[in-house]
Amino acid sequence: MPRTQPKAKVRTSSKTPSPEPDPIPGSKAAGSTGDAITKRTRSAKAGSPRSSRRSRPKTARARAGSAHPGRSTLIKRYETAVRLLYRQQFEQAMEAFEKVISADGQNKEMHERALTHIRLCRSKLARRQPVPKTTEELYNVAITLMNEGRFHESMKHLNRALKRSPKCDYVNYALAVCYCRLGNRDRALKHLRLAIDLKVENRFLAQRDADFEPLMRDSRFVSLVFPEEPPAATS
Repeated sequence: MPRTQPKAKVRTSSKTPSPEPDPIPGSKAAGSTGDAITKRTRSAKAGSPRSSRRSRPKTARARAGSAHPGRSTLIKRYETAVRLLYRQQFEQAMEAFEKVISADGQNKEMHERALTHIRLCRSKLARRQPVPKTTEELYNVAITLMNEGRFHESMKHLNRALKRSPKCDYVNYALAVCYCRLGNRDRALKHLRLAIDLKVENRFLAQRDADFEPLMRDSRFVSLVFPEEPPAATS
């Protein structure tokens, strides 16, 4: 019968096992450790796209802000105009608001606000100006309003001037221009006739005045401003 060898006794020790030595580069242990490090590195890299995705909204917001440089400039101009208004620099504020309106035609809300502020500036300036009293002062204010296309306001001053000086030729002439620009031909011809009767030179002035262009084909205007010369005397 074959002999059976006795089993070796397993010795147990109460001592703490010594730590494993660091793997030597190139050994199998080192390779397994490197693989673990590589896996951790790959997992870290795999998380990097998430961080980049998180930063994308900021980039998108930055691009969205840089895509509208005109709007930011428009807002700055508007704020500057408002500051001028608060400082009661009404003339400068009105010019600044007009630049806001002419800069961009897309922002309707801002344009409406700018127009409201312009009206406010005009009313403030009108209150500051001394009230015209003489015929000459009333006429000068009326001409300024006429040049701005505010014919109804201009006529108010001209009518006041006419009450003071009914026989003032240039006031009648200016009233004729206002009525013509507003489409009232009868009133325009009436005041033009008065102006020519008071001073004949107004006839030649009207011949070259572009404000009377709507009346150029009116026979009444032609007979008034371009009268036929009398025939030469024959012997």
